[in-house]
This record gives sequence, structure tokens and C-alpha cells, in this order.
Amino acid sequence: MTIPILIGGLRGGALEIRADGAYTRFEARCDPLPGLRRLWVFGGGARACLGVLAPEGGALTLRRRLSRAALRSFPEPIEYAALSADAGQEQAQKEEKHDSAPHEKGAPRGAWSEQPDGSLVCTEDGVRLLALPCALRRVPPGVDLREIAGKRCLVFRY
Repeated sequence: MTIPILIGGLRGGALEIRADGAYTRFEARCDPLPGLRRLWVFGGGARACLGVLAPEGGALTLRRRLSRAALRSFPEPIEYAALSADAGQEQAQKEEKHDSAPHEKGAPRGAWSEQPDGSLVCTEDGVRLLALPCALRRVPPGVDLREIAGKRCLVFRY
């Protein structure tokens, strides 16, 4: 089965879903866009994150194999897919209105904004930052690790 990937409300790619033994295989391909993009699937008023798209051959791609247990949290049936900027837009607007975003010590309230997938984003001195909560036993040299809203997070610039 092939379903559309929507980018800005328009078809910008395709997600192929097929059985692969005891698993279900997802293969997505869509137009290239800057920045990190998560692919979400929608259906029946529910949504689930499929993963992060990676650049490959002039397009953004994603390949995943999920078990039946992993698919329990997915919408049934899957009607369409959309990228994180489109999927989280409505949720982000609600969060901005409530001003309940976590903040880093010493930073103004609302500096970090939580995304639907649990990641945090912020703009600092004109540079966009992405923070991913993590639990590391050992911190490798050169890693930007910060405590944000009481959680240890890896911080990336993009």
C-alpha cells in the first residue's frame, strides 16, 4: 500500500507500507528540505511518529521495520503521512499560547519549546538548537550536554 506524504498540505512524497514476514516495512521518500524532519503517520484522529528522515540521493528517505507490538500505538488504518513541521504546527501553536514550555536555568522563560515528539528547540544568538533528552553513563569530549527542565539533554546546532 502506498500513501501520500504531505508537505505544507500538498503531496510531496510517498510512504510505502508492506508486510515483511512478522514485521511491517515502511519506506518513505520525499522532496528534500533543510533541517531535521520527523515523519508522522495519521489515521482515525490519531498520530504516531515513524522516525527521522535522512538525506539520500537528492531526497529525504526513511526505512523502518516494525513488529506488531510496536505498531499497537500506531493509528489504524494509516491514511496519510506528514513531516514534523506540518504535523506539529497546530500543537506548537497551542503550547505557545499556554507558555508552559520548559526552560533552562539562566535563560528567559519560554526559550526552549517542547515539540510533540519530546525534543526541545530554541534559537540562541541566531543559531537553531535541538535538544534531545538522554541518559549517558559517560560524556564523550566535545558533546554539548545541558540540563533543561530537570532533564539531561544532548544539544545539537542545525
